[in-house]
Amino acid sequence: MDTKKRFKLGDFITKITKMLGIPHCLRCEKRRVILNDLQESGLQETIRKLKDCCK
Repeated sequence: MDTKKRFKLGDFITKITKMLGIPHCLRCEKRRVILNDLQESGLQETIRKLKDCCK
């Protein structure tokens, strides 16, 4: 079991947008999943995935 706590950027952004009253959509969900995987994928791969996520 991985004892390190992962920072989930996607979840963090989702919480902030919810607090601001910005509605969640399917595109937001795709971005959330991609951003949560940032630590494993790396920055370059994450950026590539984000460019292609909502086409």
